Amino acid sequence: MSPLLLFGAAIAILAVVLLMVVVPPRMIRGLAVSFALVAVSFGMANLAPSGVRSGASMAAIGVLVLALVRSRASTSGGVRFWTVAAWWGFISLSVLLTGGYGTNRIVLYFGLGTLVAYVASSLTRPELRMVYGTIAGLAAAQVGLAVVEILVLPEPVWGYTGMVRHNPFVNDLYARGQGTFGHPIVFAVYFGVAVIVAWSNPARWSPRWRLVNLTVATFGLALSGTRSAVASVAVGLLVHVALNRSLTSWLRSLLGVGAVVVVLLNIDIGIGTIVANLLDSGSWTHRLGALESVPALLGRPPLEAWFGHGFGNENILYDRGLMQQIYLRAVDNMLVYALGTLGIVGLAVLLAFWAVAFWFADRTVKAVLAMLFAMFFSFDLFTWMNAGVLASLMIALPRSDERSQGLARPAETAVALRAT
Repeated sequence: MSPLLLFGAAIAILAVVLLMVVVPPRMIRGLAVSFALVAVSFGMANLAPSGVRSGASMAAIGVLVLALVRSRASTSGGVRFWTVAAWWGFISLSVLLTGGYGTNRIVLYFGLGTLVAYVASSLTRPELRMVYGTIAGLAAAQVGLAVVEILVLPEPVWGYTGMVRHNPFVNDLYARGQGTFGHPIVFAVYFGVAVIVAWSNPARWSPRWRLVNLTVATFGLALSGTRSAVASVAVGLLVHVALNRSLTSWLRSLLGVGAVVVVLLNIDIGIGTIVANLLDSGSWTHRLGALESVPALLGRPPLEAWFGHGFGNENILYDRGLMQQIYLRAVDNMLVYALGTLGIVGLAVLLAFWAVAFWFADRTVKAVLAMLFAMFFSFDLFTWMNAGVLASLMIALPRSDERSQGLARPAETAVALRAT
């Protein structure tokens, strides 16, 4: 790492720590979670230098711990936090037993995912608005950076994973955007979250700001050139509409979605060409190979079939000829990845984790979880550190719907009152 980068990182950390010292305790956790989100997004891409990843993770952990000390909040974390903790605990045990990753990743990645979920689970309503605002603001910053990367820079900040990927939404005229997320799909996952947050508006933004945030997030999704993400976001939005308890609002939202579909079907934006190119592409063949590998994975000796080869050991699957994906050595399917590396038990744990998190979430997080689950079929989400921490954070966020407003925990309410 260059001395200039080290100096800049030190100044940034010092500025945040000084800011946290003067921030009132009632807002300190929101600031810490927001800082962690920014640090993870900019510094924890898998392609980033190890020193950058470690620095970003340690800075986020340090700020989150400081926030817990200053906030003096007492909370159990809630059901969704404990499901996140159980998932990372299960993964950590797998890594310790099989050595799929170095033990430092247990702290810097799995530990951070658990800690950010714990702090996020106890946010008050103003702090929650701060975090949602950070999601929107970070989306705008990443869009600006992606445009510069595509039009000016010779390559993205953290480079390309193997090759330049062109954007099918603009006839492959430009590269796909990835910002500081290290891959267009991870970039798309973040903007999928941003689109759903802007659409559902849990922060209660004004109509003008909601439209601005939705436009920016949608533009970012288009810059990613990720077709599976567009379909997955549609799934998330439909889930959000379907869960609307007000018949009038439900019909209004449904009509809005229907109007968009009608417009798309009646103008030529190349949807048919995009779909045809997808079916003919190596990307489609590669992902189809993941599903074709399931019989071989289930046919392994009983111990391997039930418990896998360990999280992070996907190369063993290829070495033994168990995977039918020939495009590259990546299991671009989170469900198949879990089955291959963690076995039937691991797949069951992942599905149970997702089901419990979905059941106890509000409409916004339910829509996000539906979108991420749809992405499971084309993306091994938890092998990417920034995506895994983002998912953990979103899962643990407190409910923002009307039904939950009067259900704050007594300890949290008392702390908020003392702070004011």
